[in-house]
Amino acid sequence: MFEEAGAWFWTHVLVALLLIWTDSNGTLEPTVNKFEMTIGIYQEPIEEEDLQPYSIDEEPIDSTWILPDNLKRN
Repeated sequence: MFEEAGAWFWTHVLVALLLIWTDSNGTLEPTVNKFEMTIGIYQEPIEEEDLQPYSIDEEPIDSTWILPDNLKRN
């Protein structure tokens, strides 16, 4: 049983090193994109300028009403 667990560990280490190496060479993303096209789940990446900002311009909330009168700003 220990030998089987050791084999899975070293398989995991080998796959992790392979992923790191292909990413550093710049071949990981094209390979993954090609695989996604093969199985039919590929989607075009969204460009940065197409994203809308999520901030809504609102006036700040005045929370000074909760303060006692001697601490309020005039």
